[in-house]
Amino acid sequence: MGTTGRNGVDIDTVAQEWVHKADLSFSDKHGTHATIAYSEPTHFTISGRPAVRYTATATNIPPDNECDPSSATFDIVATPGYATAEVMIFLIQSDQGHPKSLDKAAIDQIISTIRKSETTDATVR
Repeated sequence: MGTTGRNGVDIDTVAQEWVHKADLSFSDKHGTHATIAYSEPTHFTISGRPAVRYTATATNIPPDNECDPSSATFDIVATPGYATAEVMIFLIQSDQGHPKSLDKAAIDQIISTIRKSETTDATVR
């Protein structure tokens, strides 16, 4: 899982831009691309604020080496940011076909834990 932020665009635009990066993520050094299927958006809330999720499912991933997966999922969640970025982006890539690969339920669980962090004005003594 990873995160990044973005300014100057809405959450849906950012999520669509990022989910389409799956095409580059799942291509080999020779420019051969995997087959990518993109989901429709799923709209929900995170800490009472709007969020959107897109999933790219890659199959026929061209291997760079023998242990590369032949399929994977690439989930993007975007929601308004609270600090320096107007939009917060969460990325979860799950290679498939391995005994410990994350399934959809595990990815859904990870996404369900995203929430606004609580900050305090604690003084260190």
